[in-house]
Amino acid sequence: MLKPNAMAIAIAAALLPGAASAHHGLDFLTVQTAHLPMQGTAYAIARADYISEHEDELEFAPAMLYGATDWMAFELHAHFEKEQGDSAHYESLAPALHFRLTPRDNKFSLGISAEYEIASDNDAEDVLELAGILGYEASGWTIAANLLFEKASGEESEWGFAAGARRSLKPNHYLGLELIGSLQSNGPSELLLGYYGDLSTRFSINAALGTGLDDGPDWSARTAFIWRFR
Repeated sequence: MLKPNAMAIAIAAALLPGAASAHHGLDFLTVQTAHLPMQGTAYAIARADYISEHEDELEFAPAMLYGATDWMAFELHAHFEKEQGDSAHYESLAPALHFRLTPRDNKFSLGISAEYEIASDNDAEDVLELAGILGYEASGWTIAANLLFEKASGEESEWGFAAGARRSLKPNHYLGLELIGSLQSNGPSELLLGYYGDLSTRFSINAALGTGLDDGPDWSARTAFIWRFR
């Protein structure tokens, strides 16, 4: 059960100026698309996730996303974590690059992203994350799939996947499903039901409730508050 003090921390983190979680997530919460910001456009996305598993956990990830060119975006985000009974602590800082490989007006899109997570603790490992991105957008639908690769220093590489689809209910309001998981045998996965709303030309909200499959979390609540500056 989320206690009042933990709830207050989650709300405060969600309202931090700054933005995103790992993976820029303008369109989804856990799935990347090749829909990058226009050149010169900057976003702040305040991300807060609550995960109930063996122990309840809050995860915060403030970040900035900037369209450096028409086909490349730069992201910088940090990771904070609070486990039940402990105070929040800073875990890592992660620069990332996102590339769109197809013309912006194509219904089908391809992209790749690369992220390097720099651990704050000398005992923790830095992590390289890569993602291949396939997307489709037409007739009110946005669909995306990711092939994920992760390699921590001194450890074996891991493969995973993410997939999502969302449908417009009315202009600027969408409902969708997201699935993210591991390609390793008996790896954890998570299914999310999400709402995605563009409340103005400069402010959007993404929010989802999820549950684990296999060894995934008992349930989760994930949110992102997105501001466009330019």
